[in-house]
Amino acid sequence: AQTADYPIAVDLPAGTYRIDPRHASVLFRIRHMQLAWFTARFDTVEGALELDPADPTRSRLTARVEANSVNTNVLNAQGERSFDRQIARALGGQPVTFASTAIERTGRNTARVTGDLTMNGQTHPVTLEASFAGAAVDPLRGAQTVLGFSAHGVIDRTQWGVNDWSSFAGNDVQLIIEVELVRAG
Repeated sequence: AQTADYPIAVDLPAGTYRIDPRHASVLFRIRHMQLAWFTARFDTVEGALELDPADPTRSRLTARVEANSVNTNVLNAQGERSFDRQIARALGGQPVTFASTAIERTGRNTARVTGDLTMNGQTHPVTLEASFAGAAVDPLRGAQTVLGFSAHGVIDRTQWGVNDWSSFAGNDVQLIIEVELVRAG
């Protein structure tokens, strides 16, 4: 067996780290008419990482975005976000959640995170490629340790029964996630 060129343990404090909603972005991109990528974001994001620094693969991650917080930056003629409401309904109108089931380190600062994604009343496995950007103690956030992560992946929206706009929107949805997590007290 090939040995990894990175240590098993990480030099970070153990504990619960919560997503800082002011420093979090959950974006999705979907191909529109095979021409360009349409990008939107969720404005309400929360989640937590239970970090086991002795073996990060035993850590657990949960996340939640409010479907009703989708923001396409598309306004109708009256200046309302009716398209956002249509997308939220297509997603089931309920929170979209993720709970990790496995974390596999793929490098010193990278991992493959597999988990259950629940959307539109259905749950299916998803794999995200994640990278650790670093850690710092932030005096403005209670002098707590803050971790930075990026993640991305692709899902087929039809697997969750999200079939609206199929005549002009692709099935593959790219997920792009940028978060800072703050160690809880």
